[in-house]
Amino acid sequence: MAKQAKDFERWVKAAAELGRTDNPLNIPYDIAVREAVAAAAFVKKYWEPDGDRPGLKRVKSRLPASSSEELLSIVHAVQEAQTRLLLIVDPAVADLGERARFVVDELESALEFLLDDDVDEPADAQLARIKEFHAQDGQRSSALSQALRDYAGLAESLKDRLVEADEAFDVRLIAEAKKLAEDLQRRALEAAPEAGASAAAAATRNQLLHLMVARVGAIRKTAAHVFRRHPEVAREVTSAYERRRRAAARREKARKAAEAAQANGKPTATPAPTPAAPAPAAPTTAAPTTAAPATAASS
Repeated sequence: MAKQAKDFERWVKAAAELGRTDNPLNIPYDIAVREAVAAAAFVKKYWEPDGDRPGLKRVKSRLPASSSEELLSIVHAVQEAQTRLLLIVDPAVADLGERARFVVDELESALEFLLDDDVDEPADAQLARIKEFHAQDGQRSSALSQALRDYAGLAESLKDRLVEADEAFDVRLIAEAKKLAEDLQRRALEAAPEAGASAAAAATRNQLLHLMVARVGAIRKTAAHVFRRHPEVAREVTSAYERRRRAAARREKARKAAEAAQANGKPTATPAPTPAAPAPAAPTTAAPTTAAPATAASS
């Protein structure tokens, strides 16, 4: 415990030197923390070279071997700062948040499994709207309370089908989600944080988040360079959440374009066939090519 306290103070001091107190996250807090832990594991996994695949060890002057353990230590400091902030501004989440998030994840997973059946039905659109609405939820009790209600409501309407699709699905989660939502809302109304203390705690948490995000970004940039000829490796440390969000945005854009075309009475455009490339006049010696570096998604 003494070491954890010492490390916390160490990282708080280092983070304060960055001079940033805004919240740097553009993805949910839980996902940012998980991606930071994954980035730390990535450094350990690919530190040494293996066959023709290089290792991060070759750039140890820029990314030292201690980067993995240091990032994990920063993550622990972020979590400690987050807990301290929640105890001030939203003690209900500090007590009930972990279970609430578990219940939300269980209901979301069960619903996704049930509705991933290539059958288009109103429940598919309902689930998509719920997921989109709560995609940027933070750690506050109000957001968790609404998420619990939304997922519980959809799960209630599909209860029999959920059990049929997965016999291990616990229908008691639906009632628990409703009760947790009520408890979170009631306790949030009772909380009255002191403005000065909450602002200071939020600033400390945000400064540490900046430090964590910067370390994750450095690892991703380094991976994009070192593994530029191994994009499948570099991809492992990019943000899966950002990739899914970009893919969803592309699908939504395509859907709206198709709907607009139908509304205007125009057929959906199909890509023109690609003309065959002419054969080369004579064989040439190709210069070695270098694969483009994988784009590192920001967290």
